[in-house]
Amino acid sequence: MHRRLILLFAAVAFLPCSMRAIAQDPNLELLKQRVELLELKLQLAEQESERLEKECEELRKENAKLKGVAQTSPMNSKDPFEPGVVWLGDAINDDKVKTRWALSVSDRKGRSFEGVIAAINDDGKKMEFSVSGKAPSAGNGLVEFESPLMGRAKMFMRGTLKNGEIALAFSGTTPLGKKIFGSATLKPKQ
Repeated sequence: MHRRLILLFAAVAFLPCSMRAIAQDPNLELLKQRVELLELKLQLAEQESERLEKECEELRKENAKLKGVAQTSPMNSKDPFEPGVVWLGDAINDDKVKTRWALSVSDRKGRSFEGVIAAINDDGKKMEFSVSGKAPSAGNGLVEFESPLMGRAKMFMRGTLKNGEIALAFSGTTPLGKKIFGSATLKPKQ
């Protein structure tokens, strides 16, 4: 980029000198148009350079801010939703039925993740369903995920990751179409 700017400056500086030498040239109008074109290209290059510098500065600020968040976070050593991480906890629905949950993360791309929730009711009933959603890659923040629609069954979960623990609220429908609501608390398996 800088090499182009130097060449354009040299061309613009050289052209007026050469124009005087060939003032009698019939192509004088053509040379003037070329000079104007080069000046416009130079202006565009300068504007693009300023834009890129501003964008770079904004990225530096954002990077510094993210580093600051990561340094103050209790979970700054690794991504809490990296593949292989298992979150364990209890859920309770609006009927006061308690369920043990295990969220196993299988894939991670940026803030997005995919995984599976395995649940066991107090009466020993087991179920498993896949989920996909978003979660912070470091520090505290919003966690939201959902299951795919399986017949009439679908679950929506939303909560916060704070100090290494997820507090969730969930809603959905059972395979028979009954609406359910509840909450869950999950911690990473140690």
